[in-house]
Amino acid sequence: PFTQINFVDVPNAVQSEISLVNTLDLKMADKDFFPAVIATYILGGDFNSYLNMNLREEHGWTYGASTIIGAGKYVSKLKSASSVKNSVTDSAVVEFVKEINRIRTEKVSEEVLKNVKAGYIGRFVMQVEKPTAIARYALNIETEELTPDFYENYIKTINAVTADDVLKAANKYFLIDNTRIIIAGKGSDVIPGLEKLNIPLFYFDKFGHPTEKPIVK
Repeated sequence: PFTQINFVDVPNAVQSEISLVNTLDLKMADKDFFPAVIATYILGGDFNSYLNMNLREEHGWTYGASTIIGAGKYVSKLKSASSVKNSVTDSAVVEFVKEINRIRTEKVSEEVLKNVKAGYIGRFVMQVEKPTAIARYALNIETEELTPDFYENYIKTINAVTADDVLKAANKYFLIDNTRIIIAGKGSDVIPGLEKLNIPLFYFDKFGHPTEKPIVK
């Protein structure tokens, strides 16, 4: 397994759609479920996330960048994504990789961690007032094999997550050395830059079938 770019040529595209995806096996009942979720949020969960502050605020390349993580009985995935201008596609890939490496190597600051936890708990408290959420939680306890007090201890469990826990979870689940960087964009504009990144580059049609490198005029 190795990190690779999978490119889909869209000749009339005015921007590139970039997704970095790796598969993972994360269950809600796992000890590191909350650290993994919080790590995801720090990387790309809200306006102040690493990816958004880099790609949007610092560089002005996109309206937003985000990360989501899946958890459940079956194999799920971590996905970081954004739409960027053609001219900065290769640069954006470099910054995505940089920020994912950052959360794997650099401990998150206590302030950022505190704010992310507070946001998480606030959303949970608002959800708890909705009957549909209560029903979903009850269902989760059965289907995800959670302890009966999983939701009773939710706030306590989130508050207990440390910066070390986040670092460990990011290393376990954010597999930047085994990631597919999927890009749909205008090949003639963006392939020359991507070729300079020293990341293996493979070409696919829009149905996911391997294809030859598009002829760049």
